[in-house]
Amino acid sequence: MLKQFDIIFYKGESFISRVIQRVTNSEYSHVAFVLDALHLLQSDWRTPVSIHHLAYPYGHYDIYRLKISLTEREAESVFMFIRERLSAAYDWKLIFSRFFHIVIGTPIFKSEDRYNCDELIVDAFRHVGINLIAEDVIMTPDTLSKSPLLEKVAEVN
Repeated sequence: MLKQFDIIFYKGESFISRVIQRVTNSEYSHVAFVLDALHLLQSDWRTPVSIHHLAYPYGHYDIYRLKISLTEREAESVFMFIRERLSAAYDWKLIFSRFFHIVIGTPIFKSEDRYNCDELIVDAFRHVGINLIAEDVIMTPDTLSKSPLLEKVAEVN
């Protein structure tokens, strides 16, 4: 059963998904934040940060959960953080600079008030003092899935 703030790691099959998986050396191409049993918060290259119904094809995603419990105040703060970022645009600058960093080692740049899927989740938890990954780690769906603070709770096959 999905719980609030679980993270869904998606194994896409589109051209863009395969490029992301290949460049980042990951089985995952996208991540989304669970709001409740039916709704996800996500950001992808086609849409700004928004709420969607869980509609990933069965067998194409895994579910991860935070190993530590959030206090009620922390949960409220995470929820407010993501709510304030609804409709934030996709961070293309971050995506391209990550790509060039992986390929040729250039610096990584982030846009102000723009997000991509993994960055939104990491920043939401950092907002309450929980660092899923070290700040000097190149963030990808794969590095996020390997966070010592997350555990895989379901493989949806």
